[in-house]
This record gives sequence, C-alpha cells and structure tokens, in this order.
Amino acid sequence: MAAESTQDDHDKAWEKAEKKFTHKHASEYYDPCQDFADRSLKCMKRNAFERELCHDYFQAYRDCKKNWLTQKKVSLTPQSK
Repeated sequence: MAAESTQDDHDKAWEKAEKKFTHKHASEYYDPCQDFADRSLKCMKRNAFERELCHDYFQAYRDCKKNWLTQKKVSLTPQSK
C-alpha cells in the first residue's frame, strides 16, 4: 500500500513539472558548449594533464560559453519599443 502512495506522489509531481519540461526552450536545460568541454578534457587526458598544451581547447570553450550566455541574456532582456 505504501508503494501505491509513493507512485501516486511521483505521478502528481510529474504532472506539475511536465508542462515546464515539454514546453522548455531548446537551450534552457542543454549546454551547447558541452562538446568543447568534452574536447578539452580529452586533450588533458591525452597530454598527461599538461594544461598549456590544451590552451586552444579551453579558449574555444570560454568563447562558446561567453557567446551563449550573451545570447541568452539578450533573449531574456525585454525589448523596448
């Protein structure tokens, strides 16, 4: 009987959150720069964690993240007419 109650609670919680997840913006829960982060970590592993050898990968990630956050900020700023 407790299992049924737990399942009902879970179903009710999902019903409340479902709208947010099904109607979300594309980048609200997805980091478009994750590929750059993965590449920088692979570079670090490949080069025995010599940070200097992976500078370009880190810079690409920083540039991507900066552009993404700027675009996000612009899209959230109300447009005055």
